[in-house]
Amino acid sequence: MYLPANEKESQLSGRVLVVEDNEINQFFLKKLFKKWGLSGEFVENGLQAVEKVTENQYDAVLMDIQMPVMGGIEATSIIRTICNGMYRDLPIIALTASIMDQDKADIMNSGMNAYIIKPFVPQDLYAKLSVVLKAHSAPAL
Repeated sequence: MYLPANEKESQLSGRVLVVEDNEINQFFLKKLFKKWGLSGEFVENGLQAVEKVTENQYDAVLMDIQMPVMGGIEATSIIRTICNGMYRDLPIIALTASIMDQDKADIMNSGMNAYIIKPFVPQDLYAKLSVVLKAHSAPAL
Protein backbone atom coordinates (compact mmCIF):
# COMPACT_ATOMS: atom_id res chain seq x y z
CA MET A 1 0.00 0.00 0.00
CA TYR A 2 2.80 2.46 0.82
CA LEU A 3 5.46 1.09 -1.50
CA PRO A 4 5.33 0.42 -5.22
CA ALA A 5 3.52 -2.83 -6.03
CA ASN A 6 6.76 -4.57 -7.02
CA GLU A 7 8.35 -3.93 -3.62
CA LYS A 8 7.35 -5.83 -0.50
CA GLU A 9 6.90 -3.74 2.60
CA SER A 10 8.60 -5.52 5.46
CA GLN A 11 8.06 -5.03 9.15
CA LEU A 12 10.31 -2.60 10.93
CA SER A 13 11.59 -3.14 14.42
CA GLY A 14 12.25 -0.49 16.99
CA ARG A 15 10.96 1.97 19.53
CA VAL A 16 10.41 5.49 18.21
CA LEU A 17 9.74 8.67 20.16
CA VAL A 18 7.44 10.97 18.20
CA VAL A 19 7.57 14.63 19.18
CA GLU A 20 4.58 16.20 17.45
CA ASP A 21 1.96 18.63 18.75
CA ASN A 22 -0.59 18.04 15.98
CA GLU A 23 -3.16 15.40 16.97
CA ILE A 24 -4.00 14.50 13.36
CA ASN A 25 -0.33 13.81 12.59
CA GLN A 26 -0.08 11.73 15.78
CA PHE A 27 -3.13 9.69 14.79
CA PHE A 28 -1.75 9.08 11.30
CA LEU A 29 1.68 8.08 12.64
CA LYS A 30 0.11 5.67 15.14
CA LYS A 31 -1.70 3.93 12.27
CA LEU A 32 1.50 3.70 10.20
CA PHE A 33 3.54 2.42 13.15
CA LYS A 34 0.98 -0.31 13.82
CA LYS A 35 1.12 -1.39 10.17
CA TRP A 36 4.92 -1.35 10.14
CA GLY A 37 5.37 -3.12 13.50
CA LEU A 38 6.95 -0.17 15.30
CA SER A 39 6.47 0.78 18.92
CA GLY A 40 5.83 4.49 19.34
CA GLU A 41 5.62 6.87 22.24
CA PHE A 42 4.17 10.33 21.64
CA VAL A 43 4.86 13.68 23.30
CA GLU A 44 3.79 17.19 22.34
CA ASN A 45 6.87 19.39 22.74
CA GLY A 46 10.65 19.44 22.87
CA LEU A 47 10.87 19.74 26.66
CA GLN A 48 8.89 16.52 27.04
CA ALA A 49 11.17 14.92 24.44
CA VAL A 50 14.31 15.80 26.41
CA GLU A 51 12.75 14.29 29.54
CA LYS A 52 11.64 11.10 27.74
CA VAL A 53 15.02 10.53 26.09
CA THR A 54 16.76 10.64 29.47
CA GLU A 55 14.19 8.27 31.03
CA ASN A 56 13.82 5.67 28.26
CA GLN A 57 15.72 4.02 25.45
CA TYR A 58 14.64 4.76 21.87
CA ASP A 59 15.91 3.57 18.52
CA ALA A 60 14.93 6.81 16.76
CA VAL A 61 13.15 10.13 17.29
CA LEU A 62 10.78 11.92 14.91
CA MET A 63 11.00 15.58 15.93
CA ASP A 64 8.63 18.33 14.83
CA ILE A 65 10.44 21.64 14.40
CA GLN A 66 7.83 24.19 15.53
CA MET A 67 6.08 23.37 18.80
CA PRO A 68 4.95 25.20 21.91
CA VAL A 69 7.17 25.24 25.02
CA MET A 70 10.33 24.11 23.18
CA GLY A 71 10.89 23.58 19.47
CA GLY A 72 12.67 20.69 17.81
CA ILE A 73 15.93 22.51 16.99
CA GLU A 74 16.50 23.47 20.64
CA ALA A 75 15.41 20.06 21.93
CA THR A 76 17.76 18.23 19.55
CA SER A 77 20.69 20.45 20.53
CA ILE A 78 20.04 19.64 24.20
CA ILE A 79 19.61 15.91 23.55
CA ARG A 80 22.93 15.79 21.70
CA THR A 81 24.82 17.27 24.67
CA ILE A 82 23.14 15.82 27.77
CA CYS A 83 24.76 13.03 29.76
CA ASN A 84 28.19 13.79 28.30
CA GLY A 85 26.98 13.20 24.75
CA MET A 86 25.45 9.81 25.52
CA TYR A 87 22.71 10.49 22.93
CA ARG A 88 24.86 11.90 20.13
CA ASP A 89 24.24 8.81 17.95
CA LEU A 90 20.49 8.56 18.54
CA PRO A 91 18.88 8.98 15.10
CA ILE A 92 16.70 12.10 15.03
CA ILE A 93 14.58 12.89 11.97
CA ALA A 94 13.01 16.34 11.66
CA LEU A 95 9.35 16.69 10.71
CA THR A 96 8.97 20.10 9.09
CA ALA A 97 6.55 22.02 6.92
CA SER A 98 9.23 24.45 5.78
CA ILE A 99 12.47 23.47 4.10
CA MET A 100 14.11 26.65 2.92
CA ASP A 101 17.92 26.65 2.75
CA GLN A 102 18.25 28.24 6.20
CA ASP A 103 15.85 25.68 7.66
CA LYS A 104 17.96 22.83 6.24
CA ALA A 105 21.09 24.38 7.73
CA ASP A 106 19.42 24.82 11.14
CA ILE A 107 18.19 21.22 11.10
CA MET A 108 21.58 19.75 10.27
CA ASN A 109 23.48 22.12 12.61
CA SER A 110 21.25 21.08 15.52
CA GLY A 111 22.45 17.49 15.13
CA MET A 112 19.47 15.98 13.35
CA ASN A 113 20.26 13.17 10.94
CA ALA A 114 17.61 13.80 8.29
CA TYR A 115 14.29 15.52 7.63
CA ILE A 116 10.85 14.71 6.28
CA ILE A 117 8.67 17.43 4.78
CA LYS A 118 5.09 17.62 6.07
CA PRO A 119 2.67 16.60 4.87
CA PHE A 120 4.84 13.55 4.39
CA VAL A 121 4.49 10.66 2.01
CA PRO A 122 4.33 7.41 4.02
CA GLN A 123 6.85 5.57 1.81
CA ASP A 124 9.37 8.41 2.32
CA LEU A 125 9.01 8.11 6.09
CA TYR A 126 9.18 4.31 5.88
CA ALA A 127 12.39 4.51 3.82
CA LYS A 128 14.09 6.95 6.22
CA LEU A 129 13.04 5.02 9.31
CA SER A 130 14.17 1.77 7.72
CA VAL A 131 17.65 3.18 7.08
CA VAL A 132 18.15 4.79 10.51
CA LEU A 133 16.74 1.83 12.44
CA LYS A 134 18.99 -0.64 10.61
CA ALA A 135 22.02 1.59 11.09
CA HIS A 136 21.23 2.19 14.77
CA SER A 137 20.79 -1.50 15.52
CA ALA A 138 23.92 -2.61 13.61
CA PRO A 139 26.73 -3.78 15.88
CA ALA A 140 29.71 -1.44 16.19
CA LEU A 141 32.87 -2.65 14.51
